[in-house]
Amino acid sequence: MITAVQRFLFIVVLMMPFEIRDLQYDSLKLSTIPQKIGVRQTKLLGIVALSLFFFLDFFKNEMKSNLVIAHFAITFLTLLLLVFAKENQGKYYSAFWVEAIPIFWLLLIMIL
Repeated sequence: MITAVQRFLFIVVLMMPFEIRDLQYDSLKLSTIPQKIGVRQTKLLGIVALSLFFFLDFFKNEMKSNLVIAHFAITFLTLLLLVFAKENQGKYYSAFWVEAIPIFWLLLIMIL
């Protein structure tokens, strides 16, 4: 159950840089998170969700140190990409770097 909540939180946070990027193009009828609460509040919500994602690791029955290290690294990377997301970001910011986070995560788990 904890893993499912973690995955949900992580996917929501991964979505946020795209929502911020598309803010100027999205119809107001979409009611995206940045449209509803603003870019700054969206980033704060993402930071809280990422913190929950990471700290939920410590409530699991089996806590493996290599996974905690991988989760910390991915949380930090995602946090950086979320904090520096903006409406007029570069072409590859979301399309490459944010999209590549799951690949980095897999590589980290395989290495550790």
